[in-house]
Amino acid sequence: MRAPGRPRPLPGGRDRGAALYEVLIALVLMGLVSLAVFAAFKAGDTAWATSVQFVAEQQNARMLLNTVSRAVRMVGYQYTGGNPPVIDGQSSSLAFYADIDGDGTIECYRYYLNGTTVYEAVVQGAACASSILTAAGAPLTAANEAQSLAVNNLTFTYYSAADLGGALLSAPLSTGNAYLARRIDVSVTVRGVKSAGPPFTIATQAVFRVGR
Repeated sequence: MRAPGRPRPLPGGRDRGAALYEVLIALVLMGLVSLAVFAAFKAGDTAWATSVQFVAEQQNARMLLNTVSRAVRMVGYQYTGGNPPVIDGQSSSLAFYADIDGDGTIECYRYYLNGTTVYEAVVQGAACASSILTAAGAPLTAANEAQSLAVNNLTFTYYSAADLGGALLSAPLSTGNAYLARRIDVSVTVRGVKSAGPPFTIATQAVFRVGR
């Protein structure tokens, strides 16, 4: 006699197992679930990597801006010549006299944008002003480990006073305005090469360390 609750055996004395098509359906469903989980994990991992890269690019952009603005604050430092300390003041480039390295010798410096890279040119000697505008510079972005940055714009804005009440001086600076300049606002617009994020702009004010 069959025990109560025991399933009735199929003809032939064997219990029915899962059919082949049921096994295949189960495998397909498991595969789809696995793909969905993997895709979600991959998307999260990519978003995290992009976010980290974007933060690194912002830090590199600030490093680049700080390098330029620190130099701009030294415009005319230890310079006692008869010409204005600003040799050439354009909206996208700046050349000036200064002793930035503190060695007692006046050098000519120039910061400019070429393509998508910011360059620094340095020329020594009493006649440095005659060659600084054509001297080849070294790329600042590479020196500051910001190779992943593409600089779209480098902008210098000139003012006649160190505070916000100073008059705006039109660029390029005339000889008279070059004497009046006391503050330069520096801004850079950059975009990341690796993160493919949107361009962003950062800016700062650079007040000359010494006036004339």
